[in-house]
Amino acid sequence: MLVGAGLGAWLLGAFQGDTLDQAAVQDGVMQVLREDFGEGDVKNAQCPEDQPVKTGTTFECTVTVAGQPKKVTVRVLNDQAQYEVGMPR
Repeated sequence: MLVGAGLGAWLLGAFQGDTLDQAAVQDGVMQVLREDFGEGDVKNAQCPEDQPVKTGTTFECTVTVAGQPKKVTVRVLNDQAQYEVGMPR
């Protein structure tokens, strides 16, 4: 369960064909953590390549929050490449 999840739905260019654009998702994860979770010091998001734009797809990204390595879960919400980002853990 993703408690306090934010949506990264507003990002343009979040997908290329049938897969998510890795760089756009990485930028989106950092933006959601800053804007929706209030994390001021977020950098180095690393998400896996070639994730399908398919409802229910989930994957983990790593990110540095306040100098500490954290993981976040990303879940694709629909075939429009909208996704939600879980709280860093």
